[in-house]
Amino acid sequence: MRKVFDKFSPGDFQFLADLVERDKDRTYFIDLITQDPDSLDLILEEEEIFKKASQQKESIFVRISPYLYFELLLRQAIRDIKRDAYTLEQVGYKTRVPVFDSKKVLEILSRDEIRDYLVELLVSFIRLNQFTIYFKRGKGIYYKKVLSDMDFDLLVEMSELVDEPYRFVFLKRAGDLALFLSGIFPEQLFEGRSYSLAKHRRLTPRVNQEEDLEKKGSELYRKASESEVAKEKELSPILTMMADNFTFTKKPLNVMADRYLYFRKHDIFPLADNQN
Repeated sequence: MRKVFDKFSPGDFQFLADLVERDKDRTYFIDLITQDPDSLDLILEEEEIFKKASQQKESIFVRISPYLYFELLLRQAIRDIKRDAYTLEQVGYKTRVPVFDSKKVLEILSRDEIRDYLVELLVSFIRLNQFTIYFKRGKGIYYKKVLSDMDFDLLVEMSELVDEPYRFVFLKRAGDLALFLSGIFPEQLFEGRSYSLAKHRRLTPRVNQEEDLEKKGSELYRKASESEVAKEKELSPILTMMADNFTFTKKPLNVMADRYLYFRKHDIFPLADNQN
């Protein structure tokens, strides 16, 4: 069973019932899909469900949760990749080239744990999280630093300064941010353009070319997978998969951003702020 199904809200199931069972017993339908993951999986695979969800006039998260929305979006991206038989690689701010790697991409995305990870990752970026760390400068002297979990360079820096279990947290989040930027905002990594996820601070990674960011992201995931914390939390296998397949796991995110989020991504991820 997909772990992300457990994150669906009662409103998500009601939404699906309203779409699928307009003239029938919706209570029976909701009982069925909440108790039978296979039936739910079949329903979610219907492309018409995605189309109807995308046509909602109200704010997208009013009726459904981010988990259901990104699950439907991911499934649509996978269908598109199957139909196209190729993916597009960003090689410049406005330049993309076809890459015939869809077979490998689909092989990776056939794994439930990869799909769950991508959905959870996207949900984690719809809001900015800040936290405070205190550093000791001398005997009885401390100073505090407020951090954003969307500041790539600072996350990497902190992963090199702190010990476990905090090191794992910074490594994993930095890997997630590298994948998010490469997948949803790839155009911002070229031609010296700046991308910020918080006002008044430039958060563009120093490795601002997409290929370099992919390598760094893969490296961060691998280091996170080797952490004792990852082993205790049983996250080592999935993080190793993300490290090994970083380039392929970003491809469905590229499809989402290019075809379905192009005019909405700055609303869905409201803390995004373009700066020249």
